[in-house]
Amino acid sequence: MFKLLSGEAGSEDPGLMDRVYRFRHDFFVEHLKWEACRRPDGRETDAFDTPECYHVVGLDGEEVVSYSRLLPTTQPHLQTHLYPEILKGAPAPSGPRIYEWTRCAVAPGKRESSRGADAVSGPSFTAVAEAAEFLGLEGLLVQTHPILVSRLMTFGWDVEALALPCPYDGSTILPICARLLPETIETHRQIFGLTRSVLDIETVDRSRRIEAPRRRSA
Repeated sequence: MFKLLSGEAGSEDPGLMDRVYRFRHDFFVEHLKWEACRRPDGRETDAFDTPECYHVVGLDGEEVVSYSRLLPTTQPHLQTHLYPEILKGAPAPSGPRIYEWTRCAVAPGKRESSRGADAVSGPSFTAVAEAAEFLGLEGLLVQTHPILVSRLMTFGWDVEALALPCPYDGSTILPICARLLPETIETHRQIFGLTRSVLDIETVDRSRRIEAPRRRSA
């Protein structure tokens, strides 16, 4: 199951959000060794965890097994306020229908293997696409390794590179804007053998959806 939660969910479901922040700490600090994000309480949070962000949370029972965060570009976000140098002076799309996709993570034990996509990795990408479509978004800014670009294009996204790849913190990073196409969600479902939506949106405050949201292609 994948849930879409607004940033206000910390007060509505503090138990789940506590598990989310501990999952983030386990993944980004303990697994990826982001020592700057280490916290004594074992909860990875930052200044961008505001009421205006969204959390896409993958659950296996009560266990958090995947996660992504969507940040509004109408407010401070990573690409413009944390490492704008990766844009090399180029402008980035912004506005109420453009969000930033950050903190993408799948539990190491659930990740894709050499034999193909598992039951979490593929659907977690699909859940983000469904969340963006539900919210009425046109696209998502992403700072990622260039290899993800071809994967997103295979999944049915229209991907625009915003600058050339550059070294960052020991890796190669490429800023992109991934835009939804009418067939994006259906392409995800076909690739990962999904017959219906993977995202539970029943608990989302629908008043926060952007006017004239995109319509599903299936």
